[in-house]
Amino acid sequence: MEKVHLIFRNLRTMGAFMLTLFVFALCSYDAYAQTSVRGKITDTKGEPVTGAAVVVKNTKKYSLSDLKGEYRVEAVKGDILEISFLGMETQELKYMGQAVLDVVMKDNVSALDEIVVVGYGAQQKASLTGSISQIKGSELLKTPSTNISSILGGRVAGLASVQESGQPGADYAGLRIRGSRAGVNYIVDGMPRSINDINPNDIESVSVLKDASSAAVYGLQSAGGVIIITTKKGKSEESKISYKTSIGASVNANFPKFLDGPSYAYWYNKANELDGRAVVFTEEQVALMLNNDPTDGWGNTDWAKETYGVGMTQQHSITANGGTDKIKYFASLGYMDQLGNIKNFTYKRYNLRSNIEAKIAKSLTLTLGVAGTVGDTRSAGYGAGGSSAAGVSSAPWLSVSEQVAYAHPYLPMEIDGIPVASRNAYGNPINPVAAANLSGKNKTISTSLQSNIALRWDIPWVKGLNVKFTGAYDHTFTYAKNFSTPYDLMFETVPNSTTTNISFTKRTDARNQTDRTLGEGFTQWGRMVTQSSASYTNVFGKHSIDALVLMETRDYKSNKFAAYGKGFYFEELPELGMARVPSDDPISGSSDANRSVGIVGRVKYDYDNRYLAELAARYDGSYKFAGNIPGKRWGLFPSLSAGWRISNEDFFRNAVTFVDNLKIRGSVGVVGSDPVSPYAFLSTMSFIGSPSPQVIFGGQQQNALMTTAVANPYLTWERMISYNFGFDATMWKGLLGVEFDVFYSYTWDILGSQGAMPGSMGGYYTTYVNNNSVDGRGFDLMLNHENRIGDFFYGAKLNLSWATNRYLKYQDSPNTPDYAKWTGKSTSAKAGLVAIGLFQSEEEIDNSPYIAGARPRPGDIKYKDLNGDGVISYAQDRAIIGRSNMPQLTAGLDLYANWRGFDMSALFVAGAMNDVSLTGTYYNYVDDNTIYTKLFKAGANAPLYLVENAWRPDNTTGTFPRLSVEPPNTNNAYASSFWFRDGKYVRLKSAQIGYTLPARWINKFNCSNLRIYVEGTNLFTLSGLPEGIDPERPGVTNGYYPQQRTFMGGLTISF
Repeated sequence: MEKVHLIFRNLRTMGAFMLTLFVFALCSYDAYAQTSVRGKITDTKGEPVTGAAVVVKNTKKYSLSDLKGEYRVEAVKGDILEISFLGMETQELKYMGQAVLDVVMKDNVSALDEIVVVGYGAQQKASLTGSISQIKGSELLKTPSTNISSILGGRVAGLASVQESGQPGADYAGLRIRGSRAGVNYIVDGMPRSINDINPNDIESVSVLKDASSAAVYGLQSAGGVIIITTKKGKSEESKISYKTSIGASVNANFPKFLDGPSYAYWYNKANELDGRAVVFTEEQVALMLNNDPTDGWGNTDWAKETYGVGMTQQHSITANGGTDKIKYFASLGYMDQLGNIKNFTYKRYNLRSNIEAKIAKSLTLTLGVAGTVGDTRSAGYGAGGSSAAGVSSAPWLSVSEQVAYAHPYLPMEIDGIPVASRNAYGNPINPVAAANLSGKNKTISTSLQSNIALRWDIPWVKGLNVKFTGAYDHTFTYAKNFSTPYDLMFETVPNSTTTNISFTKRTDARNQTDRTLGEGFTQWGRMVTQSSASYTNVFGKHSIDALVLMETRDYKSNKFAAYGKGFYFEELPELGMARVPSDDPISGSSDANRSVGIVGRVKYDYDNRYLAELAARYDGSYKFAGNIPGKRWGLFPSLSAGWRISNEDFFRNAVTFVDNLKIRGSVGVVGSDPVSPYAFLSTMSFIGSPSPQVIFGGQQQNALMTTAVANPYLTWERMISYNFGFDATMWKGLLGVEFDVFYSYTWDILGSQGAMPGSMGGYYTTYVNNNSVDGRGFDLMLNHENRIGDFFYGAKLNLSWATNRYLKYQDSPNTPDYAKWTGKSTSAKAGLVAIGLFQSEEEIDNSPYIAGARPRPGDIKYKDLNGDGVISYAQDRAIIGRSNMPQLTAGLDLYANWRGFDMSALFVAGAMNDVSLTGTYYNYVDDNTIYTKLFKAGANAPLYLVENAWRPDNTTGTFPRLSVEPPNTNNAYASSFWFRDGKYVRLKSAQIGYTLPARWINKFNCSNLRIYVEGTNLFTLSGLPEGIDPERPGVTNGYYPQQRTFMGGLTISF
């Protein structure tokens, strides 16, 4: 919309001169005026409107607004002033004799209908028949924005987001459209690309294609919906240079409070007493914790405070744009620097973008786009934090954030200049500050180059016909260098009931390295995409036709290699040539390649701007399926949509006058996906126990190959058919806008691993199959209201979405009880025992089922015996119960206003019908506790909420299990509904307040605009979770990098 607005502003200026001639032809100067009125004419954004005509009705008096929007006209009290301008609503105002009469003009909706970017093109919003939402780039700049994914959530109905990390360079959000189990397909300037490293200042618009009829033209991997990013282009206007800068600080948005030294001693002693053990800490030792003398071995260290400080972020962006009728250009440079609030975790990003459009001949238009990005990520030898959930290939072992929770608060930070380390139950030394500062230096530098070139020929002898070729080549180089340095620690001997003083021994950190180690790697990939198309657009009376035929090819290649060495004499010379010996696995490398081709067709028909229809299809081929079996490699993905602009019918327009526009629409479409490993239809093999020989052949030791996947040549696309019905409406002259959709989808032939088969199969059966099926349903609602009261303009946008899905077919074992079957359950559900509270007495335990050989105690979790055998069994009583941490119900409320140069905006987001798992299934598919569920887990500290609200004989209403150091069994450790907490929340995601200086103040400096602002993100969160637990945290974790609360200030200046 912003792009269209600017284009039409220039058209208005041209039209104003034509309007001037018209006014002169009708009017002449009236010499008999007795009074004068003056004022300023602006648009809804406060910008002056140049060339607006002010006519005193029924007279020959008139005036035109000047460059500042100011006018003066002769009038008498009671005259009617008519103010008009091309592309804006004409107004009539009664003159009451006042000396000053300012006017605010609104856009004429019929003349400035919003242009929406769709697949391989653009359409007027009024003519859309699919479910598409668009966000203007200017809306994204209402919040501190380091990347795009983290600021889209809450702005579009049907788009849910979860941001699980606040680490610099990794603070992206996971996005899902309408709860789809498939990932989103991202398109940038017409090409498949990542959106993570785009400079937000470069974005013109973001389109979200939510239904299958909109996404079907992308066929391949569009089952999860499509997000299209369009970057800014040049315009036919005078050159304009703008500079935007911001700088600010960041702190943890949410983080649990852990025990300090004296509190740890108190609760640890109390827990030991309840366990029937002797207390450990004495009053004298507690006093030593508070004497500020680390030499005695005792301290009172807030490890979270010492580890998490204040981060800093700064951003700078400069843009230049302009052009003529022959050539238009846009260019930008961007720089961002994030200093994490954990030391030595940083990220820098450099952006370059240039878009040029030139009319090189009468019918030829050339478009060239080039973008470059350099990302520089630095971190310590230990990771910052992350998820340990099932499906995570490599959880960050003993991350800095995990060590914050493990570190004992009764220790000092260091003794004699050497960091002090806690001992956890696994014998690992723990010190998060040392882990961040001394463990080594990792750096990853990624350089990306993206290029587009397009040539369009408007065929002169056929009106509306053009052919176009677009080519794109993207290449990314990633260089990584990880230098690991062992360091010494003073390792504690954990106090016990007989300890008088803490003793320490000197040892290296938990990695047990004796040598410094270095790994260097290089990865590169390149992708070439071509699109050859022909399109035809024309109007025949009341009939409008828009047709497109396109062929797209994609060719992707990549390779990577790495080398490792150890034994470096000098920490200052981390070069492989300085390694004394190679590492145990000194080299590695691999490569990959794939190709795809698709053919797209689309026809759009519009009769009299009332009856709308669109038919589209894509024919795609995937190398992941066998080409010698008909119907497997290639897939056809059609769609059909239709709409009725009922508000353009005479019977409706005359009967329902408060409705400005009402369009009813419906669609059906099929999309596909191929989420399996390359060549999954073939048998694959790997070496047994490589590199060590495993067999003897011919008297010699030999390596051997074995089958790791059995071929299935009948694999094919998984497909989804989607139905959508909705309406768009605007009422009361644009005061209220409504968009509503209901949808249903059915996915079949889902690709996945073969389930367990009977032993009679001999263990040899196809590895991958098309088997399961899923359906989904939900609704999207968007409400929009804007109004002006005098000088005060305000607006509000509310979006609300609900989406859920379930397995209609799943490879459940025939002997699985219904409550444990996935069939009929959500695809994002969790498996666990069903908790029914806490045991309150020994008598209750005697009369209740519990886990065999693990008699619980009062205050332990009580489980429901689902199979009724009188015993709780994790194998027999586990049910499919929990929900994903991605909310099924999402909402966003965007409030904005401006008054006399001041402007403000605030975005509230909310989520519901989701669960946050405090414990659950780890990466190795073993269920266990975390530091957020088990007191003093593996010798760790404990979050305050867990001890203060623990069940005790004197606190039988406690909401968490029994206070204990070492429970006699694992009764409380299982994933269960007790630990699946309702994750609903409301968050003030962002807020911004700005002031634009008056033009008369800045024009003397040749400045056309100057705005200053302050802004923030994650300013507060309301939820029912334990204090400090973020509702968007990773599913199962012992330590994660918290989301950040940011406070920024900045300015924008244009010349």
